[in-house]
Amino acid sequence: MRKKVAPRELIQQDFRNLKSSERLYTSPKIEELIFLQSIEGRAHNGAGSFNKRFYVNTTIDDVIRAVGRSPKATKTKRQELIDEIVEFVDSALGDDPRDRLVTRNGKPLLGIPFFKEKTVNYHDILKGLYLGGLRDDVDIRSRTEKLFKIDIGYGRCYLVDIDVMNDMCLDAEDLAHQENQDRLEEFRSLGLIVDETKTRYRDSKRIKYIYIRHHVGPGQSDDTAIVASGLIFNVDVALGVFLADAIDTLEKYVNIYRDQDNELARYIKENYAFLDCEEKDVCELSYLAAIPKEKIDEIPDSSLRYLLSIDEETGQSAIETHINFIEGKPIQQMPISHRRVQVTQLYEFIKEKLKSIKKEVVFKIPEVLGKELESSVTKVMQRRFITVSPLTSLKTALQKAEARKSELIIVKDENGNILGIVNPSDFLVFLRGENNA
Repeated sequence: MRKKVAPRELIQQDFRNLKSSERLYTSPKIEELIFLQSIEGRAHNGAGSFNKRFYVNTTIDDVIRAVGRSPKATKTKRQELIDEIVEFVDSALGDDPRDRLVTRNGKPLLGIPFFKEKTVNYHDILKGLYLGGLRDDVDIRSRTEKLFKIDIGYGRCYLVDIDVMNDMCLDAEDLAHQENQDRLEEFRSLGLIVDETKTRYRDSKRIKYIYIRHHVGPGQSDDTAIVASGLIFNVDVALGVFLADAIDTLEKYVNIYRDQDNELARYIKENYAFLDCEEKDVCELSYLAAIPKEKIDEIPDSSLRYLLSIDEETGQSAIETHINFIEGKPIQQMPISHRRVQVTQLYEFIKEKLKSIKKEVVFKIPEVLGKELESSVTKVMQRRFITVSPLTSLKTALQKAEARKSELIIVKDENGNILGIVNPSDFLVFLRGENNA
């Protein structure tokens, strides 16, 4: 196994480069926990400092040890982030719900700043956690393939004995990408897959939590699942789906390995009588998130790191942009996921996918600002707008926009450079309320 594990110095170099070049929309401590996991994937894919050298047997444990962090402490910190989400659920089920995505002590879940300010409906958060937590379930994906006559691909993580894997002339790449559905019982009988109830194995250095693919297919887009659920239901459901995806990421390196997002989804179903959501709804979301084979290189599937990565041009993360899109707020063109696909390409895909199941979704979305500014003047002029200086008060700008029935307020500096665009409809309700007072 060691021959396909990244050298210690390369891991350290990639960690330094990642920390110096990228910022995530969370606290520095949580950012590091996410970066450490990202390096595992970068080693597998030959990205970053690994420079097209593929170290497919590198695990998160190898990364943690290489950069001098404590495996036990790191696992504990990651589990604490999951436990805080579970505690939010328990509070809601125990008739003590919170209207913000914060811990009992008021800290934002996952360290995400806007969670502390944004008011949410706990009912919809629970619904999103249910939908998102079951979306990756092997049986759900298999059922979705049959219902919608598509190919998705699926698998799950298992405790794997590395010594047995080497004896079988396999590596982590084989397990993750080859069809293994018919070999699972063989893997168990030979001891490759370790019985999860045998806790004495869990801290063994030769036992790793590794993904084994059951069925080969193009997979799903987490971005699509988040946005589609928000458009079908509402933004709070989308946030619940996002939290489930975060659990799915964090659980890959904790002290006791189990499918925690799946468990939480089933726990919610069993204990919340007002969920108003069934497995058929999960299958529908699984279908919407499925990436067609012909679009595998066109549809983004952002990891937790990429969902939180702050784009240098716009100053926003993908998750913030997705939330703005769902809510009908102005968004800017930006590349997302490791594929660096423009976000508007994702949204067009989702709109078409929703049409395919005849979902009646009312889009509250204005034209994408970045895209509109690249259009011809004639096209832009079809929309009524006013221009103001950055020194203009918001009240004055809104009064001017309302008087002229303008759809947009464009803010320009003295040199004519566009600094930003304001949607008057987001604020006019306050202006009218003041006038009626």
